[in-house]
Amino acid sequence: MTLDAALADLQGGTGSATGMKRMLAALIDQGVFVPVHHDGSLFLLHRRDDGSPTLPGCVSEACCAEHLPDAAGTVYCDAIRLMDIVRETGAERLLLFASDGSSIAVPAALLFRAMAERGMRGDGQRLKLTWSTHPLAVALRDAAFRRLREFPDIHCVWISHARWLDSAGEHLMVHLAVDEELPSPASQRFLQTLLTEEVTPGEGDPMVSALALNRTTHASDIAGLDRMGLDTVRIDHATGRIELISREFDDPAAAEAARRALADPPPARPDGPRPRRWWHRG
Repeated sequence: MTLDAALADLQGGTGSATGMKRMLAALIDQGVFVPVHHDGSLFLLHRRDDGSPTLPGCVSEACCAEHLPDAAGTVYCDAIRLMDIVRETGAERLLLFASDGSSIAVPAALLFRAMAERGMRGDGQRLKLTWSTHPLAVALRDAAFRRLREFPDIHCVWISHARWLDSAGEHLMVHLAVDEELPSPASQRFLQTLLTEEVTPGEGDPMVSALALNRTTHASDIAGLDRMGLDTVRIDHATGRIELISREFDDPAAAEAARRALADPPPARPDGPRPRRWWHRG
């Protein structure tokens, strides 16, 4: 089912819970067109009561041109990019427009929950997670170990290589087990801290995405992550005890490959000092 058809069905009231689940599945599988201004910045809507941002999305470029004429254009966003934008903007809702002009407001938390469910189980394991020895993954793991004590709402972090089986898209994924309701502000701050203060991806490095899981709501997904043999950083905030688990420690060949990749610094820039890269972790 197309996203346009799923939105029409949901708007028609054909089973709200089932219709919402079907619509979210279509959104994750097919992506959405997000409107932008002339300068490329996001075209956000703001609620009048509290000013909080709402992220609009359209089923097509033509849909956006017709129903959001003040936008200068659109950018296509797959599910991962859409999640990144929601985190960056702090948007609490998505306002999805169908081709007939109808719109449906979707809490961002529902998108995050649906992503977790589609990524971890069901529908042929659309998202495959595997252990990664990529130097950026190693750097993220080590940075998580250094900084996790500063985030009492986060109890465990997993680092993995993620591959979407339908689209063959690949990136690094940071999963986080949290106590707070989703979307998780602590997880957003944690990833921002790692990527601004600890590690800096270089050209050609994979994209990094994060997905928070509530320790109560997503207990089965968390248990599944623990069985995958991924790099894991776990903390007991009551005692301050922190644990780092990695197959790298049991695989000398993998550890040596990671060390070789870390050994070669990038060339100095001719116009100034060399930028801090992720392998410079001091």
